[in-house]
Amino acid sequence: MTLSDYLNHYLVASKMLIFLGLALVCTIVSVLLILLSAKSSARGRTRILRQRAFVRRAYNLTERYYEMIFSATSILSFLSAYYLIERFVTEGAFHEFWTDHSDMLLLVMIILSCVINSAFDRVYVPLKNVSTEEKGSVRLIGMLYIILIFMYIKFIYENNNYDGFIIYFLGLMVGRYAYFDSSFKDFIISIKNAAHNIPLLLLGLANTAIMCLYGFSVKYLLKSNGVLVSTFFAHIFLVVAIFIIYHTRFIKIFIREADMKRGRAAIDDRRGADTHRTDDAGWDDENDGYDEYEEPESYSYSDDDYYDDGEYYD
Repeated sequence: MTLSDYLNHYLVASKMLIFLGLALVCTIVSVLLILLSAKSSARGRTRILRQRAFVRRAYNLTERYYEMIFSATSILSFLSAYYLIERFVTEGAFHEFWTDHSDMLLLVMIILSCVINSAFDRVYVPLKNVSTEEKGSVRLIGMLYIILIFMYIKFIYENNNYDGFIIYFLGLMVGRYAYFDSSFKDFIISIKNAAHNIPLLLLGLANTAIMCLYGFSVKYLLKSNGVLVSTFFAHIFLVVAIFIIYHTRFIKIFIREADMKRGRAAIDDRRGADTHRTDDAGWDDENDGYDEYEEPESYSYSDDDYYDDGEYYD
């Protein structure tokens, strides 16, 4: 198949809408499960404090999930580009240029994938409720996400075309978090922080499996251009679904504005109207309980951030 053949196959409005609909359903179900988890784990001595913990955790976990999908998609973007060039560009001037400079071009692709990731989580879907440290741990999980996809392709799908990619990517993953000037303690902390996101990893993999199972069964996703590329194509639809859900403020259906405003009033009464807290750090999963009135020192927020509609939670 030529490039025009692939475009004619993929860019069929009816098929695209059905596939996008599936991506929306998968993402909506994921958000609902995250909200249910946040609700069940929210603790506090009063209903207002429990509501506050639920709101905070709901936004944080949802945006962690979004970040994981963005990270996986950006990684798949450069891996897919690399695979397509290696497989289909076999002659001509560009092939010679690629052969001579493939290592340098791969580095450029990796940098571009980081730019794509930043565009996703800062421009298209601004993630305001996740700290920089949390993004780092989620991106580590994003790398594991891709490794597990590779493992499935190799051992379940029994395709050995990606063996070189697996070795390369394992090296990239280890190099990202185990560098020469880091201590073993730093490495353990990185792994521990990433482990908090394992449930989100399983959720993301389930959605990928559903998208790919449907796509390949109806032959909308093609094996001829590579399973990896088709998986990337499925993730593009998941990213579009996240964009739609985020900007339609779907999550606010389940978070009552009245409860947030009552919570803010109660906090102002207890702390004093002039108290305005702005710790500059991130969420700490070890302090999920919030049984004490003081918030975890590791989370960055102000009272207005959590209780003023149109501010932090937009």
